[in-house]
Amino acid sequence: MISYEEAGRLLGLAAARDQRIVGDADILAWHSDLNAAVIAFKDADAALTRFYAVEMAGLEPEARRRVTTPDVISIARKIRAERLANFVYDPPPGDEDPDYLARLRGQIASTADGTSPALTECPALEGGPHPDVVKALAQVGRSTPDVSSENPVTEVRRAGPLGVCCPTCQAAIGRPCKIGGFDEKRPPRQLRTPHAARTRVANGGPAQLESPAEIERRRAASMVKLQELQERETSGE
Repeated sequence: MISYEEAGRLLGLAAARDQRIVGDADILAWHSDLNAAVIAFKDADAALTRFYAVEMAGLEPEARRRVTTPDVISIARKIRAERLANFVYDPPPGDEDPDYLARLRGQIASTADGTSPALTECPALEGGPHPDVVKALAQVGRSTPDVSSENPVTEVRRAGPLGVCCPTCQAAIGRPCKIGGFDEKRPPRQLRTPHAARTRVANGGPAQLESPAEIERRRAASMVKLQELQERETSGE
């Protein structure tokens, strides 16, 4: 709280700047206004200096005026807010703070009053990075070794027809079969189902079926063999 004598000192400082005449009524009015706004003498003195040294100094002489209690109150509150702009709570040592709220309020009050400067950075956490992070960072900047015949890359296999190359359209592993692409007017088109030869190879069968002549030869041989068996059964052999 501002005392009656401190209010008189403030008005005396104002009169030294703007040559006003100060009376008992002026001191009483300033004393009542500043205490009603809960403005301390230190903040009011700083506000008075800023009013004349900064705000009025930037105006033309004809635009300047005398300071009033609303000016002092407004500037004093702005000064307190500026002191808290970079405020960071300073916790006590350890992980627990049973008096956190009281400690926080005390730090805010002392910082706003200008008694103690506000911290601009949070205390750094102690301890190194996680071991996995250290291991990953150790690989940064290292070149990738070339693949040689002594260390071949294991081929990735997958189930189904797409796990093998297509013998019909030469589609690579994992890529769908295609048709067309023999000229610019017929671009290749992907097939929804793989070629039959690719399916046979994936199932362990041959890529190419036997020729029609070979199939007919095998059929004729089977008929001859069947006829011989029937004749034996008829003759009772």
